[in-house]
Amino acid sequence: MELQDLLYEKREHTAWVTLNRPQALNAITPAMIRSLKLAAEDARDDNNIRALVITGAGRGFCAGADIRVMDRGTLADFRDFLIVLTEVWSFIRTFPKPTIAAINGVVVGAGFELILVCDFRLAAKSARIGSAEVRINQPMTNGSTYMLSHLVGEAKAKELGMTGDILAAEEAGRLGLVNAVVEPEALVSKVEDLVHKLVSRGPIAVAAVKQCFARNRDVDIDTAIMVENEAATACFVSADQKEGLQAFLQKREPRWTGR
Repeated sequence: MELQDLLYEKREHTAWVTLNRPQALNAITPAMIRSLKLAAEDARDDNNIRALVITGAGRGFCAGADIRVMDRGTLADFRDFLIVLTEVWSFIRTFPKPTIAAINGVVVGAGFELILVCDFRLAAKSARIGSAEVRINQPMTNGSTYMLSHLVGEAKAKELGMTGDILAAEEAGRLGLVNAVVEPEALVSKVEDLVHKLVSRGPIAVAAVKQCFARNRDVDIDTAIMVENEAATACFVSADQKEGLQAFLQKREPRWTGR
């Protein structure tokens, strides 16, 4: 697997993806997007991997699409880039395992879109977070207005989207945009703590809960009940369900197999 502008490693049950253009605050290139998709596909298909973490090299998480590449491109180039971006962001959003954005520094533009499609967002206190696209006369894309509204409410989402304001990490935490804010040196251990907690839970159930949230975002309560009950039934007949019950009764840690 040949990757460009991106580092990929596996640590026990976790796949770590690091956007790797620190000299450009990890601004996104077409090669980086293609590499992210390849790495995520590998993590999806590896049964030993239970979570995907995305972070950035250096002092930035991601400064969005590379402005210099955009400036040289034609309308056709931009449309092609947007198609690829939509495909990869949708892939991350629907990834069957938990996804975590470890926000180590500034994140704007398409990078902001990337953290929105992750399940969890953990930020260093030094991080700066926002859309900012309107500053170069571009709107948010790939469902960002929809997702941001669900996270912080429509009024605040409109403010952030239309002004392009950049938030300090602690303000993003108060708004519920990020799950936790920690000192920069504690970010990796905070992510590892969350991963450890997720991995200790039944993998089929964790995936089912993620899917229920996705399917039930804009449905009525009766549909939500049906979706959740279907998921509960599927979990009940799994081998992991029996293992979880036996582990609880025997007062030991469960040995999950994902089956």
